[in-house]
Amino acid sequence: MSDKASIVQFLIAALEKKRGPVPGADAVEQERYRYLDGGHVDSFALLHFIMEIEAEYGITLTAEDTQSDEFRWIGGLAGLIAGKLG
Repeated sequence: MSDKASIVQFLIAALEKKRGPVPGADAVEQERYRYLDGGHVDSFALLHFIMEIEAEYGITLTAEDTQSDEFRWIGGLAGLIAGKLG
């Protein structure tokens, strides 16, 4: 099982593969980063991002999950994933 910190690191690495560094001076700022609002992924990249998360953690993100506010920022998404794992 993955803890939230390791999930955050996975998400940051996955986002950085798509469009470069995640903004933030430290881990707290990066965790608060709203990657959708910041344009870090477009709609096509978002589908791949979701599939990468589902494959990594063996979970399914529902339409309700992807429309939630938690899904829009790294820390929220990490919490959502951790909740499905635990």
